[in-house]
Amino acid sequence: MKTFFATTLVCLATIPGLAAVIGSPSKPHDDQPDDRAREHQELVQEKTHAYEIEFHGTVDGVMTRDPVAYGAFRQGWQPNRSLRIENLGQTDVVNPRVVVGGRRNWWTLEDVAREATQGYTSDADRARAVWEFLRRHRFHACTWDRECNDLVKVLNVYGYTLCGNEAHLINDLWKAAGLTPRRGYPVGHVVCEVFYDGDYHLLDSDEHVICLERDNRTIASCAEVVRDHDLIKRTHTYGIGRREDRKTDEFSASLYSYEGERKGDLGDNTSHTMGLTLRPGESIEYRWDHVGKEYSAGTVDPTDRRNGDGQGSLARWGAKAYEKLRNGRLCYRPNLASETAKRGVSAVDNAMFDTSAAVIRQADPDKPATVEWLFASPYVFVGGTASAAIEPDKGGSANWAYSTDRKTWTSLDSVSRTSEGCLVASLDEIVSRPRHPTYRFWLRLTLSGGTHVREVDFAHDIQTSALSLPELEVGASSVVYSDATPGERQVRVTHQWMERTAWHPPQAPAGAVSPGDGETVAGSQVRFEWQPAVDPDGDAIVDYHFELSEHADMRWPLSPNFEKLTSLTPTKGKPQWTVPYVGLLNPDTTYYWHVRAKDAAGVWGPFSKTFQFRIRAPGVPVNLQLKPDGKGTLVLAWAANPQGERPVAYKVYGSDEKGFTASDAAYRVNRGKGFCRTIQEYENKPADAPDAGMVETPGNLIAQVEELALRVIGPDVSLPNTNKAFYRVVAIDRDGNESGPSDYAETPRPFVVAPNGQRATEGQTSDRVPIVIRSIGDLRCRRSPKSSYNAAFWDREAEAK
Repeated sequence: MKTFFATTLVCLATIPGLAAVIGSPSKPHDDQPDDRAREHQELVQEKTHAYEIEFHGTVDGVMTRDPVAYGAFRQGWQPNRSLRIENLGQTDVVNPRVVVGGRRNWWTLEDVAREATQGYTSDADRARAVWEFLRRHRFHACTWDRECNDLVKVLNVYGYTLCGNEAHLINDLWKAAGLTPRRGYPVGHVVCEVFYDGDYHLLDSDEHVICLERDNRTIASCAEVVRDHDLIKRTHTYGIGRREDRKTDEFSASLYSYEGERKGDLGDNTSHTMGLTLRPGESIEYRWDHVGKEYSAGTVDPTDRRNGDGQGSLARWGAKAYEKLRNGRLCYRPNLASETAKRGVSAVDNAMFDTSAAVIRQADPDKPATVEWLFASPYVFVGGTASAAIEPDKGGSANWAYSTDRKTWTSLDSVSRTSEGCLVASLDEIVSRPRHPTYRFWLRLTLSGGTHVREVDFAHDIQTSALSLPELEVGASSVVYSDATPGERQVRVTHQWMERTAWHPPQAPAGAVSPGDGETVAGSQVRFEWQPAVDPDGDAIVDYHFELSEHADMRWPLSPNFEKLTSLTPTKGKPQWTVPYVGLLNPDTTYYWHVRAKDAAGVWGPFSKTFQFRIRAPGVPVNLQLKPDGKGTLVLAWAANPQGERPVAYKVYGSDEKGFTASDAAYRVNRGKGFCRTIQEYENKPADAPDAGMVETPGNLIAQVEELALRVIGPDVSLPNTNKAFYRVVAIDRDGNESGPSDYAETPRPFVVAPNGQRATEGQTSDRVPIVIRSIGDLRCRRSPKSSYNAAFWDREAEAK
């Protein structure tokens, strides 16, 4: 039985508005007494240096991390502790980097594009690979400024974005991958689409949404989603970390309403690189914990209110978000007995570096002396200290000052520890104030009255993204150090981690129960079942991670519907899962799936072997058309899909809702505020109005027929759900298996059906009421001065007069 602990988030303490946010420390690990501390040091003298580290533990941080989704992910026990790169030599080390396992080499936009699309050659695959990469390396939060519009900053420094940031990121990465993006136009949301195979396609890496067309293969465009909201309604939105929720999916569809011209991309937003130079005596340390320091453009409300606009700290996004902060350190301790110490400064005035005595002194004791140091980092600075061991003469003094432009200097409150002869200044209250993230600054030490300096020491806190850190994993980790130093280098790389052997991951599920491996099953609403996983430590299995793909290598799920945590589905606690809707899988297609288990300690096991199956069902009817029959009526006609089983019958559906969902029985529809004409009417209408909220709606089946046509519009058409604005068709094979619903056919409007087929004659009166076909529209959001999320049926067509 494993024992495990929970990390508790402590209340946030801040210094509002002055500098980086200062909060409570947090660590992503709780060690046990028998965990073993390990360290590996590597001395590097070459431009590129490869080595291997053997991780002998049984659990690593990847195994304890839940799948990355829309909200902040859960990270369990993390054995990695730190990675330090130190310049021990006599020359500057330019752009040192350590890459573990060939991943996270994110120094430039081009580096990211290369890693994201590696191995993919077609435009379609490269576009999808970019989407998969981005959605798995960030979560939904923000800094409340444009810092997170830069891809390299997000991946390395922050690790989070809002939709507006995320659209800029995927825009830049698609362009870097040689593709053409275009902005989308949803309401209250920001997305991009990308061009390949002759059309644009919507891939939303913020909400983890792609919508497949009726062929269950082609990714729909924004315009197609606007036209038919059912493409989103039948798609699981917000990713693997959210429960299956039809109401949420329908609301997501409501954001898509723009029917105007689509053009232009979001420009170029990524200019940052991870360039870094380490002076002799300087080091950078990456850490897997944090001291509670973060950059944010927002202010922190002292109350416990969460997630309001401008609420700066990640704590406002919840404990899991806050615990994703990571603080590293950039440290510099020049050797005053070496000439390298003077080479490490940016300016000197009346100061002398006396290497024989290893001190800095005033050249002219009657004049003040100043020494300036520049600190530059690709990671945002969020705090730190500057220390000087001083020997003042009687009446002498020393002080620290800070500047970001070398024009305006701010004196730092310094603490003089006279017993130690040490002058310490804190940067916590000045660096990276809101809307002014600091990536470079100068510190100036002023000496007067014959003061000598025996030692200077700088320790600066930086912010890093949790998913960017070069973590070791169980087994042999291949590590590559590299830099761009033109001359010699002397670098020490130190890895520190813990090894735990008391925990063991669950075993992979041993086999497929249903469908059996290689089996062909009837119908597309497949129920998957697998043999329960076994945990070597006797812990309960608390979750399964299921994935289905069209690719044997399982490179990515078929759609968001097919990556699931079963704990968030109706089959929670069972080794099974059922596809939520009929028609999401195609006949005559081989599909692949696998599954892995998580135990009660939060450890994920390996995926099972990959199983394959096919389904037996008819294909989706195609080529729906409404044709006049010359008698004042319209006939709905369609064609059988050549894919799949031969249909023997068809179900026909009709509705006045645009983008309606075909349903035999009554079902619930998200109506928002119901039918509205104006924002004023919307705001005055109660949320519990009879036509608002989740409204029980009658089924929309017209009839089941054997022909490829049905008269649906006319004065003598009496079948239910006829004389409607929209129609869909479902195919049925001889065993009763159904296809998915077709695309819809739309009645041209205005359309008036004369009673009993009589023609209206000018000047003639009649007491018979004509049938007026009109659309009630669909759920759409409309902007107002107060909100973008005013969801209602705004476009109900008026009665003819």
